[in-house]
Amino acid sequence: MQMEQINAINLLLGSSPARKSLKPVDASDKPNLINIQVDRTMPFEFIGTALPSFGSVWGVSFNFTYSDYDPALSQINVAQELADIHIMWLDWRIYQQSMSAQQAVNWLEDRIRTLRLSSTKPILINNWPEQYSLESRMFSSRTEARGWVRSLNSLLEEAAERNTATYLIDLAYLKSGGDLSFFDGRNDLMSKYPFSDKASILIAQHLGLQIIPALLLPRLKAIALDLDDTLYRGVLGEDKAVGVKLTEGHLHLQHLLLKLKQSGIMLTICSRNEEADVRELFQLRQDFPLKWEDFAAVSANWSPKADNIQTLAKRLNIDASAFLFLDDNPAELLKAAAFLPQTKLLLADEDANSTTQKLSIYPGVYQLRVDDAAALRTADIQAFTEREKLKQNAGSLVSYLESLRMVVRIYENYNYHISRLHEMSHKTNQFNLALKRIGEWEANEYMLEKDKYCTFTIGLEDALSDSGIIGAFIASVQNDKAIVLEVLFSCRALGREIETIAFHAFLKRLLERGCKELDIHVTQGDRNQPARQWISKHVTSYSGINLAKLHETLTSICHEYPVKLEVVQS
Repeated sequence: MQMEQINAINLLLGSSPARKSLKPVDASDKPNLINIQVDRTMPFEFIGTALPSFGSVWGVSFNFTYSDYDPALSQINVAQELADIHIMWLDWRIYQQSMSAQQAVNWLEDRIRTLRLSSTKPILINNWPEQYSLESRMFSSRTEARGWVRSLNSLLEEAAERNTATYLIDLAYLKSGGDLSFFDGRNDLMSKYPFSDKASILIAQHLGLQIIPALLLPRLKAIALDLDDTLYRGVLGEDKAVGVKLTEGHLHLQHLLLKLKQSGIMLTICSRNEEADVRELFQLRQDFPLKWEDFAAVSANWSPKADNIQTLAKRLNIDASAFLFLDDNPAELLKAAAFLPQTKLLLADEDANSTTQKLSIYPGVYQLRVDDAAALRTADIQAFTEREKLKQNAGSLVSYLESLRMVVRIYENYNYHISRLHEMSHKTNQFNLALKRIGEWEANEYMLEKDKYCTFTIGLEDALSDSGIIGAFIASVQNDKAIVLEVLFSCRALGREIETIAFHAFLKRLLERGCKELDIHVTQGDRNQPARQWISKHVTSYSGINLAKLHETLTSICHEYPVKLEVVQS
């Protein structure tokens, strides 16, 4: 990455970039292509022409297929098979006079069901922002159009929750959160498009940097944070702990980082300082929202920061590509880019409010669903150090496992874990055996179609921490044959033989269902070598495997592992 690219990303992450300044980041000769089908009743081109610039921040380009302007959306059953995402882009004013808000949403859900006959891809639907005029002051929401819009928006949110892999483009929220004029009457008169150019760019930014990356990319796992002039104003080595300043902007930034940590993204420190000074800083500064224990790992020393990011990745047992590195020094970012080209980079500004804005919309930060394991993740990683000490002091693997007092919980086709299954397949990058990115629609099918699929989700707890749901096995069952479609485990669960213990239980269940033969889907990727090495220890071929014989082999391996196994009924 060059300095020009860093500056271009900074501009695109700004609070309100002007259309004339939108230029794609020149970072890839062959960006990944995302096909978007837009079924519409009003123009989308004002947004579509701005999206490529925002997509270039994370290395993608867009190809749009547009329907005619059709209030009935009658073409929706002719879905593009190549579409990666569907957008239903509706001018809800068209339906306001002829339908109640409930009838309008019922109609939309019927269109969604029709689309689902030919596509399982994510569907985006837009709500509607309230529009005010001077005359609005004379009428309550019950007597004016905004009452219908409020009801519509509430019902649309419920509809998005009901319909699998359906998400809201929240125009009402975007309007309320901006200080720009969202509507433009001239656009409306000329092209039946009611939004201003600034609003169109804001919508494109929201789609291109937040919603679409959240649909298609793994979420960031960790942020590596510089300290001096990044988390506060000043230099710790010169100003000391009491001398660095927590400006209002830095206060907002730390609050945002704390919120990201609570949502499941791990925070780490990557700083040119003495670790003892850094620890003292967070102990003395009670005004800091961030505390020492909020950091999953710390590398504070005088080594190159690229080396420290690699050290942090090793401590967290994740790949450096899952990191975002935040630093105020462009030279440090360029050095990191040279040695760790897959690590994401973000330049911290002197104005921390600007940094907060950019971080809040950086691709991979936005969260579509609640992360059930978020509250457990940092504590579980911090327990990793204690486990390593136990492992070093143990005389054998068995004695090490015995000291952990592990409890492994098996959940079969447990529908409460549908979101977690979808989430894990998009986050794990070292232990995905088939590298299958499971969509929400597929996750639903794997869990709910019990006659066709056997799906295990795996929970783990030991003496040091509760890891939550950390793994899954998915197999299709066809008469007496089972096909393992995916095996995935969180990296923080590895090293305790959980995958083998759970595999043994999974095979036993397949035998109980009458399966005799096993095939296993395995895909070779850049970073899933741990998963491939693990399966190669147990099988020599991936097809035509004698299930009973493999189960017998694993029984002889697992019988000595001191683990309490619990089966949780759905």
